[in-house]
Amino acid sequence: MATNLAKLTKGKGAPPPADDAPDVIATDPRPERTELRPLQVRIPVQVFEEFSEHAGREFGFTHGAKKQLFLKMWQAYKAQNM
Repeated sequence: MATNLAKLTKGKGAPPPADDAPDVIATDPRPERTELRPLQVRIPVQVFEEFSEHAGREFGFTHGAKKQLFLKMWQAYKAQNM
């Protein structure tokens, strides 16, 4: 049985040619990656829960909210003390 290759020609639902596709690597809008280090501290459970709730309310209950709140606090501290 022979396969009908006529359906594979350019038509409805065909992907664009490679030359017409934008170069997404050259136009990457993400900022440069920064090396990260962990900061681990032990705090009372009540403080952790309050901090977590505050971070969630301010930055959304998503991954990274506590980090964003810590960085905001650090920037405020530096502005006040430097």
